[in-house]
Amino acid sequence: MHSVGTPQSWDPEVIDQAIPQLPKAVPNSSGSGSTAEPPVELTHEALEVWRGEKPKVKHTGEIDRSGSLVKVGRVLYDAGATRPAIVAALAERDDALGWQKYTGRPDADRRYHEIVNELESNGRNRRTRVTISGSREHEEFPKIIVNNRQLPEVTAEAIEALATRNDPPEIFVRGGRLVRVREDENGSPEIQSMDDPHIKGRLGRVANFVRTTEKGETKVIPPDWLVKDVGQLPYWPFPSLEAVVEAPIMRPDGTIFDVPGYDPQTRLYYRPGEGFDVASIPAAPTTADTKDAISLLDEAVGEFPYEDDASAANTLALMLTPLVRQAVAGPVPLALIDKPQAGTGGSLLAETIAIIGSGRMAEMLGAPRDEEEWRKQITAKLAAGATMITVDNVEGALYAPSLARALTARTWTDRILGRSETVTVSQRATWIATGNNIQLRGDLPRRCYWIRLDARESRPWQRENFKHPDLLGWVTRNRGRLVHALLTLARAWFAAGKPKAQDVPRLGSFEAWAETVGGMVAFAGIPGFLGNLAALYDKADAGGAEWEGFLSTWWEELDASKPITVADLTKRIDGNDTLKAALPGDLAEAFDKSTGSFSRKLGTALAKRAGTRYGEDGMHIVRAGEFRRAVRWKLELGATECEFVSLVSLLNPSAGNIQKEKNTGETKTNSTNSQTHNPHRDPEAWEETF
Repeated sequence: MHSVGTPQSWDPEVIDQAIPQLPKAVPNSSGSGSTAEPPVELTHEALEVWRGEKPKVKHTGEIDRSGSLVKVGRVLYDAGATRPAIVAALAERDDALGWQKYTGRPDADRRYHEIVNELESNGRNRRTRVTISGSREHEEFPKIIVNNRQLPEVTAEAIEALATRNDPPEIFVRGGRLVRVREDENGSPEIQSMDDPHIKGRLGRVANFVRTTEKGETKVIPPDWLVKDVGQLPYWPFPSLEAVVEAPIMRPDGTIFDVPGYDPQTRLYYRPGEGFDVASIPAAPTTADTKDAISLLDEAVGEFPYEDDASAANTLALMLTPLVRQAVAGPVPLALIDKPQAGTGGSLLAETIAIIGSGRMAEMLGAPRDEEEWRKQITAKLAAGATMITVDNVEGALYAPSLARALTARTWTDRILGRSETVTVSQRATWIATGNNIQLRGDLPRRCYWIRLDARESRPWQRENFKHPDLLGWVTRNRGRLVHALLTLARAWFAAGKPKAQDVPRLGSFEAWAETVGGMVAFAGIPGFLGNLAALYDKADAGGAEWEGFLSTWWEELDASKPITVADLTKRIDGNDTLKAALPGDLAEAFDKSTGSFSRKLGTALAKRAGTRYGEDGMHIVRAGEFRRAVRWKLELGATECEFVSLVSLLNPSAGNIQKEKNTGETKTNSTNSQTHNPHRDPEAWEETF
């Protein structure tokens, strides 16, 4: 053990991150039974686990003996106990607490060692922070001489010292930067970039840095030039970190990651909240297990006024998504929680799902009207490792190209706010948007799924007689059971061989999510998943109806087949009340403000909608050249059915055949590409191939 001297003042850069001291050994009690003392010093909460006061409980209410032994081993391992001490303690606890899981069995010792193997594979969960005081003799730390040496040599030794002391992992790589996991003042975990002060503090705790002189060695703080070089290396031997989660999650292979610490397979760091515990998930849940899970989940979300079955099924899909996100090999769409008026419960439903999935409210994102602000907010949330993001209280239309891009992106790249550098991070968040009668614009409609609430009351906020009036309080207290229920449904689907759900509408770009989550929802016996997708598209296409009416009026009032510039069209609209009345809402608003801004907006709108078919006649906008550098536009009627052109239909069998001209003495003047240079091809036959 290291001696601890009188507390003294240290450089703030050095003490920015405190690491736990090694635990003090506590002599074993000579007594037996539940009064035996643990082999290491434990916190009050850990002692409760040691005494069997907080065993792991199955969903049936029975004690999970195997899981309880793992909990005991976990608190001992986290406190620094050795393998022999943990194995001996597990045998004593198994007998003294009456669990008798392995007591008396010939393979008992091997079983206890297997528990320790599992603990060691996941690493220690060092959550206790201590105050640094006094000077310490770091005899076991490597000595690194920092003067009269080449930079690469010193840096290599520093990196080796960091890597050696990074078990369990505390330093990670994310977005091409060194990061660490820390807690804020509320105990919520967050990913923090390691700037130079953080790196310097960590280096000072893994090695002894010295400067040699003729008089001997002098201990020094890690020099700034070394710190900067460590932080700017192109590669580090540290694990990659994708996000921090606060609930057990499902891996891509269907197994459950539920041990606190880092998981190399998913690249996630599991940091459960204080007192949070989830019973073991059965490997092959029964039908009864599934029904019990649905009944419990219905207590949490069953009393919201869903407009249809699809909205209820989509809610279950949303609840599953953050817990099975790693099992979905692709992006996930945005859940649109929509309602006709305030007080219906949209925000409450979003908060309920966020608490279940993460233990706290989701990261809130405003709905700014400025695209640049959208991009900045998304970058900030993803760079911080947010796993659930809610766009709350959307008013009117939701149009955000940055949000649409983020929803289908596997990674997100953007400039770091306040810096002239970019960051690339994984985009694995679960997205929610809430609001009243939200109108989706742009590419968002095909990147969302709909949860529609409608209480059909003038004052829905005055509804009473709920089973759990304090819903969020009940959800918080029963979060472990709710997470267990969701993972039971997910595990049941995997155990059954991942059967595909029938008649699930196609959701482009999100096929993996629809297949995985939709399969879980259907296997649980809940029909209607994505059943309201067509209704969502119809609602979102209200702007399409406006444009269809405007183009029809243009066709009737003007010679629409004759090309016209935007400036001339603006003049025609200004002098034609019928055309003016037919303008789509956003263009009508711009026309009332300023003719100049309207002209620019009209030109942009025509260019954006060029080629889009409207109505049964397939009316569409066509670019018809330029007049004095001004683009001209016209309308055409066209087929509404797509004429597919395949590669086979374009195939030229003679392409690539080398003409044998050497024997005939002809000069090779034409290209062998017969599609463009064969003068002997029958033109009519060639046209037929198209």
